[in-house]
Amino acid sequence: MSVKKRKKRSYTREEYEEAMRLLRQGFGVMQVSKWLNIPLWTLYHWRKGEQKPYAAKWEPKPSPELAYVLGALLGDGSVGRAEHGAYRIKLSAKDYEFVEQFSKCLATVLGKPEKTPKPKRKGTMWYVKYYSKAFAEWYTSLRQSLLQGNTDDLSKYVEHNVECVRAFLRGIFDAEGGHHYNKTYDIYSIRLYNTDLALLRYVQYLLSRYFSIPSHLYLSGQACNNRKPRYKIEIYRRPLVERFLEMVGFTITRKQFGLAVRRK
Repeated sequence: MSVKKRKKRSYTREEYEEAMRLLRQGFGVMQVSKWLNIPLWTLYHWRKGEQKPYAAKWEPKPSPELAYVLGALLGDGSVGRAEHGAYRIKLSAKDYEFVEQFSKCLATVLGKPEKTPKPKRKGTMWYVKYYSKAFAEWYTSLRQSLLQGNTDDLSKYVEHNVECVRAFLRGIFDAEGGHHYNKTYDIYSIRLYNTDLALLRYVQYLLSRYFSIPSHLYLSGQACNNRKPRYKIEIYRRPLVERFLEMVGFTITRKQFGLAVRRK
C-alpha cells in the first residue's frame, strides 16, 4: 500500500511578515499560531531566525536597478509560471542593448551580478530569462495593486530618490516608448504606449514633478494582442524633447539619437 506524501505548505511573504510583526510585538507563539493558522514548530524556527519561507528569502530594496526592472517589466516583460512550474521573469525585445541592460539590473537586484546571463536570440528578438519565486510573487502582488489603480506600492520603489525615478522612466520608455517626427508640421515628439491608464497617468506625474516635463494623454486605438483600449503619452516641442533626452533618455541608441544601429 503506497502512502501519499504530504505536500509541504508554501507560505507567502505577507504571512511571514505578519507573523514576525506579531511576535515582535510580544504575542506568544501559541496565540499567533491560532490567529494565522501556522504550526507552532514553524513559528519557533522563524522566531529564532533558523528558517524563512522561500518567498521571504529575497527582499525588495529600493534602488535604480530595481526601478529600471519595474519599468521594463511593466512595458515588455512577463512574470509567471513556466511550463515546468518554476517562477519565471522574462524580457523579450528587438533591441539587444535594452535586454542586456535589463539583465544586468535584474542580476544585481537578485544578488547575482557575477552570474548575469547574456541575451539570446530567437528570430528577430532578443530575450533573457531569470527564475525567482520570491521576486515573482512580490511583483505579481505589486502588479495587481497597480491594476486596481493603486500606485502607492509602486511609488515606494520608484520615488525613493530622483535616480530611481529616472531609472524607472527610462525602463518603461525603453520598453514601449520612442521618438516621432511629423514632417507636415515639423514637430518632434516622444511617445509612450500602454493599455494601463493608471500607469500612464503615474508616468505623467513623474515626468512633471521630477523633471518639469509636461505631456499629453490620448486614447490610441486598441492593443493588437488583447484588443484592450491602448493609450498614448506624448511629449511635444523640441525643448521638452531635448530635456527628456538629457534628463531621462533611452538606453537604446537608435531611440536616443534616432539612428538605426545594428548589432553584428
